[in-house]
Amino acid sequence: MTRRTILPLLLSLFGFQTAAAEEKNPHVVLVVGTLHYSPELTMPLFAKELERFGFRTTVVMGEGNPETKTNNVLPGIEALAEADLAIFFTRFLKLPDAEWKPIEDYLKSSKPVIGLRTASHAFKYPGNHPRFDWNDGFGRRVFGSPYVVHQSSETKIKTIPKNASHPIMTHITKIGWTSPGTLYLTHLDKDCLPLVSGSGTGRERLLKKSFGEIQVKKTETASVAWAWKNEWGGKSFYTSLGHPGDFAGESFNRMLVNAVHWGLDRPVPTAETKISTWKVKRADK
Repeated sequence: MTRRTILPLLLSLFGFQTAAAEEKNPHVVLVVGTLHYSPELTMPLFAKELERFGFRTTVVMGEGNPETKTNNVLPGIEALAEADLAIFFTRFLKLPDAEWKPIEDYLKSSKPVIGLRTASHAFKYPGNHPRFDWNDGFGRRVFGSPYVVHQSSETKIKTIPKNASHPIMTHITKIGWTSPGTLYLTHLDKDCLPLVSGSGTGRERLLKKSFGEIQVKKTETASVAWAWKNEWGGKSFYTSLGHPGDFAGESFNRMLVNAVHWGLDRPVPTAETKISTWKVKRADK
């Protein structure tokens, strides 16, 4: 066998081994199901960032406004069957059975899940629909808190010192910053571990929710990021941050990158590792 014959064979074997190694890299599926806060712009950027860390990614995203559809809302959602971790940035969806089934199957698999911003109120089925309870239930059962209400000002962010040693908070050196997004109030499960809090202002009002009455004060403070283990035993991380302006901050992006590594039981990036930031203009306002 001549050298000219051996070299292509070696290159072919090397290529096969590389492809096999890449197939073993964890697969992260990002589900984009709203135009609110422009995740159609930020999530593909974050997917590219995850690829830089060796993850394989799939972004599930349809055409147009998914909140106005009842069919072909999330084309490609069956990718969840091959996901090792799922990220949801969704709002007020009314999925047909065939598109809901991959989500339910994924949740029951006990695999890790991450939710951003409006994922706490991912669905808005009518009262007579068999999945009506998922309107509150997705936030409550998957992430540890239903959506309550939001304030009207920007949000003053503070990390929580007693939980700063959690892997998700590793190498986040800022203890405070400002998010351009409004504060979401929460009703946390007792086992949620708050990692970051936020304060914001809004109007006083009395809310009647399925879990009781809530008197909202002019200034409120609530958890804006926490870790949890959901009812199916899956690792869960949720943050009500996710305004496009949040992606301009290294601390927020590092928290998200860390959360993916934590969810998949991988070491988080070192302090010296560069974390990308992006200046993204909100397109839905």
